[in-house]
Amino acid sequence: MVEYQHMDTLTSYQSRAQHFVECDECEDDPAIFFCKTCPGNLCEKCKSQHKIRKITKNHEIKEFGTDNEELVDFLYCSDHKTKRIECYCDPCKKPVCTDCIVLFHNGHVVRTISSAYKEIKEEMQTQKDAIDQYFLPKYTWLLGREAEKRSELKKQANIIQKEIRAYTQNVIEMVKSIGEKTVQDLHDQEKNGLRQINETSDELRKKISKLKEIEENLSGQIKGNPGMQFFTPMNSNLLGEFETFPKTFNYKLHTFQVGRLPSLVAVNYGALADLSIVQVSQTDTCTIYNVLTV
Repeated sequence: MVEYQHMDTLTSYQSRAQHFVECDECEDDPAIFFCKTCPGNLCEKCKSQHKIRKITKNHEIKEFGTDNEELVDFLYCSDHKTKRIECYCDPCKKPVCTDCIVLFHNGHVVRTISSAYKEIKEEMQTQKDAIDQYFLPKYTWLLGREAEKRSELKKQANIIQKEIRAYTQNVIEMVKSIGEKTVQDLHDQEKNGLRQINETSDELRKKISKLKEIEENLSGQIKGNPGMQFFTPMNSNLLGEFETFPKTFNYKLHTFQVGRLPSLVAVNYGALADLSIVQVSQTDTCTIYNVLTV
């Protein structure tokens, strides 16, 4: 695994050390150039003077930033601001000057600052390559997969929603059919009751008609002139058939009794299982590196 400590050390050191890079000539203005021949750091003004002096006009002068590796040799110690860094302490992971070695790093394993710079730079490049070639493509791919999952989940929800609504409509149609049959049963009971009422009514009408006939005959005899027939004995059982009244009945349709269907529907309607969330294994996700680099 690539270590991060070297990167942090050099980055933080460079940010501190460059604050102290000032012109070695005037010691006032910040250095913009450095002389590889002297060596020395130079501001714009002193660099011009450096180029016209007979003793220094042939010196090789470079601008800071032209070669990072060369710049390392001209960084100043963060603890001893007038001393350039000379070495890199491996145990302490820190660039040091000669005073630092004597005071704080005596006996430590040190090496050239340029070799440390190269190693740290290579480690940085390795991590940058890992980001560019593996981590960023992988995370970007995973993000894209989440978008695909979102779309797929919504599609599944829409399909299941249609199934639920179709099923609900079927249940509604079934309940409607049961309701219509129940209404038909009600009408059948009503018709049966009406039929029996009509039969009883017909029987009563016949009795009434016959009674009226007898009543008219008797009334005629009472009002007419009596003759010999008037004294003919009456039928003693003339009204016998009327003494027993026809049986009559009361009819009542029972109120509708609500069944257990609502509770049964609630229990037996059906249900959705909980959302299934399964973690994708690292073996599956890591294969993206090979896919992206083919």
